[in-house]
Amino acid sequence: MREFCLVGIALLLTACGGAAVPQEPLTAAKAAVAGAEVGGAASDPKAALHLKLAKEYVAKAESLIADGDNEEAARIIDRAQADADLALALAKETAAEKEAQDTKESLDRLRKQAQ
Repeated sequence: MREFCLVGIALLLTACGGAAVPQEPLTAAKAAVAGAEVGGAASDPKAALHLKLAKEYVAKAESLIADGDNEEAARIIDRAQADADLALALAKETAAEKEAQDTKESLDRLRKQAQ
């Protein structure tokens, strides 16, 4: 019986206290934004758009946390993480395409020289 009371009190306190501050996901989203910046997302138009959105979502999440709306902040942080990840992926794709094109051009030059 005592165990049930303790569990009930713990559930009640959790329900009244709201969601916990999503500090770890926020830190991860900020790191993802920084990684996208370092990965060259700012120099690719598509990636830059998603990088901008990710930064805006991080700022919005911080504002929501300050207002005590941790559940909505957690949802916004997920969006920020997704946009930052997409920005990095797009930047990597652009870099890989450029590298492939450069390699193709080098091979074409070598073939012309070999003839």
